[in-house]
Amino acid sequence: MAQNSTMADAIVENIRKNKPADGLVQVLKITEKQFGKMEFIVGTKKSEILDTDERVVII
Repeated sequence: MAQNSTMADAIVENIRKNKPADGLVQVLKITEKQFGKMEFIVGTKKSEILDTDERVVII
């Protein structure tokens, strides 16, 4: 978390200088206002597993 854009740029530059030889490092810079406008849209969980005492009889 950075106080301003200049500090954020310095942090990213420091990450570039110290990047690992293998692997992936990703950086996402957003403002506090953008963060506040994020929306999480989720649905209901669907399950095909019976979690009751019902039994299925196959003849």
